[in-house]
Amino acid sequence: MPMSQDLYAVWKAKEKEEFEKIRAKNPELLERPAPPDPDMILGMIGVTYLPETRTRGYIRLYPQDFIVEEVTKDGTLSSLVSTPSFRDSEDRRTLYADLVKAGIAHHHAFHDLETLLGLPEGGIAYAGIKDSVALTSQRIALRGVSKEKLEAISHPHLWLKPVAYGSGSIQIGDLQGNRFTITVRTEEGRFDERLIDILATVGGYNFFGPQRFGLRVNSHRLGQKLLQGDIDGVLHAYFTQPGPFDVPLFRQIRESFDAVYGDWTRMKKLALFLPSSFGSEIRVLAALEQDPKKTRAALGAIRDQVKLWQAAYSSWVVNRHLSRLIQSGEELPDELPLPLAPGGIPKGYADLIDGDGTTDYADVIAMFPFLQTSTKTIPTRLQAKNVAWEAIPQGVVMRFELGKGSYATSFLSHAFRLYEGLPVPDWVQEQEVDGLAVIGDGAIDEYKKRFSKVLVRRDAFKDKDSEE
Repeated sequence: MPMSQDLYAVWKAKEKEEFEKIRAKNPELLERPAPPDPDMILGMIGVTYLPETRTRGYIRLYPQDFIVEEVTKDGTLSSLVSTPSFRDSEDRRTLYADLVKAGIAHHHAFHDLETLLGLPEGGIAYAGIKDSVALTSQRIALRGVSKEKLEAISHPHLWLKPVAYGSGSIQIGDLQGNRFTITVRTEEGRFDERLIDILATVGGYNFFGPQRFGLRVNSHRLGQKLLQGDIDGVLHAYFTQPGPFDVPLFRQIRESFDAVYGDWTRMKKLALFLPSSFGSEIRVLAALEQDPKKTRAALGAIRDQVKLWQAAYSSWVVNRHLSRLIQSGEELPDELPLPLAPGGIPKGYADLIDGDGTTDYADVIAMFPFLQTSTKTIPTRLQAKNVAWEAIPQGVVMRFELGKGSYATSFLSHAFRLYEGLPVPDWVQEQEVDGLAVIGDGAIDEYKKRFSKVLVRRDAFKDKDSEE
């Protein structure tokens, strides 16, 4: 594909046109009857101990309501407002850059960049995955790419800022954490300052938040089927199972998949109706179309998502175990091991894993070269650094830093019942907010110009960027 083409815009164009036609003729197909209840979602992912009296708050009405800046391994902030002077080097094997992205899923962004730069899949190194409906900045490393070539990239959702030439690379997990600046839009602008003060001083519990489980809130269930060794079951659920909060259009499409399931060519034609939302499904279907017997190999076409399914299942097990420990009143250990460990099931998880039918997870993982078990542990408590907040008419802007593996939504859920997605509750005040300016740390004006078509109010056809 020619480098001058805006790949993502081309990819989205047909889908946007279809959504506009549907909106004009059958708008009800793009509308949910009510906003998803946040505590219902938390219950689905194993979190059952948060108090029901928390203030209602809405996040991500605009991508810039959720700002994420990575803190690198050496403690450097990948800042949105302060770009370091470029450092040249005699060794130019690696180019380090800050990637700013807005309103795009990780795997879509990196796929586009790899295509534009002529790099193989996995040719861009990064430390962590950043949120989709957000304005984010993170450090990446590229081999064999020049500063000039990187600066020439034009993309409506991405901006690349070269930082330095050098050697080496970046590995997954090579970060200290992330700094968040989040606008929480509350009912009549009210919130419980006492709960925020508790968060700032004591912290909360470190559960895995809803974003870990995908837009359909089923990534853990896909991971469960995967680790049961039920590959056909994984594929059937992946294609045909709607999310509990899907709009009617997406439910209809998945029902259509179910009606012709196993006819991969017909299913691919159905998916091509919305090639952006079902881009990953199309990749799997293309592999199945080429060789229907290699169902396990077809999942390799979306290996990043399959990794997320495994991680989501692990997270679900942790959430359930942590919830019961808290509710029992037992003294919590400082750390919990991840449940999918090599050499056997860690203490405390056996009954959950046995009940899920995933006891033979190690044998299944061994069949996928891109999956692995882990000896990592996670802290049971969630403590943020440098917590600051400012009240605004719409609610509150929160600024804080969390270590790697900790989720901002998990942190905030101790003080707010967090709503997001469509429809937007009628109590949400919709005026735009510049969180950086409110907190006294610059402004997003530069990004408003560069991402003018992206940093806009949430809308139906922009709400299905990824089904990770």
